Amino acid sequence: MKKIISNIVIASALISSTYASDVLAIVNGENITTEVAPKNFKTLDKKIQQSIINKLIEKKLASDYALSTDVVNDEKYKKVLTHILSSGADKKKNSDKSSLADIVKEKTIKGYTKEQLESKKGLFTFDFLLDKKAENMKPSDKELKNYYYSNKFKYDTPAQIELLSIVVEKKSLAIQIINSLEKAKDKLQEFSIQAKKYSLAPTKNNHGYLAKMPISVLNAKLKPILKDKKRGYFSTTPIKTDFGYEIFYVLNDIPEYKSTFEGVKTKVKNEYIQKSVKSWAINKIKELKDKATIKIVNK
Repeated sequence: MKKIISNIVIASALISSTYASDVLAIVNGENITTEVAPKNFKTLDKKIQQSIINKLIEKKLASDYALSTDVVNDEKYKKVLTHILSSGADKKKNSDKSSLADIVKEKTIKGYTKEQLESKKGLFTFDFLLDKKAENMKPSDKELKNYYYSNKFKYDTPAQIELLSIVVEKKSLAIQIINSLEKAKDKLQEFSIQAKKYSLAPTKNNHGYLAKMPISVLNAKLKPILKDKKRGYFSTTPIKTDFGYEIFYVLNDIPEYKSTFEGVKTKVKNEYIQKSVKSWAINKIKELKDKATIKIVNK
């Protein structure tokens, strides 16, 4: 399961402060200072500063909540956290027998201040809490099917076509290029050469690569010409468009794919769980924020 916290609370850079820390906000009696803000915080626009402070408040609330839960007693959690923190500790000050409490109290691990270290620890704990929730979720087939049919468009793929294009101003030049393609042994290589040499489009230096697109989005003029064409096809007659005379090469044709629930069940389950856990996290942070005593100091 991917880390979900990055989608919920944007963590600021955890770096050593090179300036005196200022209090930005007070959350439930505890200070949030510039130590956990971006290094260039003081130079930023006021609106950006306020947005960062808001994110830091959310991060603080999420961290404190996670650290108050039973997840901190999880053996896997303690093992991973101890490894993370001890890996940056001063070896002279922290022996292999250092306890987790001793490590957390260390104020200079990797240059972190105590506040930065607590923030790092809290965010890791919240992340771990979300991962545990994801691991423990057991959605029923009924729930997954409802999600699948509500989002079926995400799992179906329309018929698509991948195209190269050469655009020239004169029809005579377009016919000349087509003649060169017809004579060439390697049509694709020749198309690339001709595109670079003659095309007026900005894609000329990228082999004339136009795009991969659903056939349904082709305009009314091109759709009947290209909709049934297969890989390796190229225009044998110049096509007049708003850009000039165009020659197309079909780099790839991708048939329509109609998914089935069983065929994409694993993907559906992963997405359903991730969305559910993300939703839980957003609601939990909102709930914590509504109940918290918060004072913005930096205005």
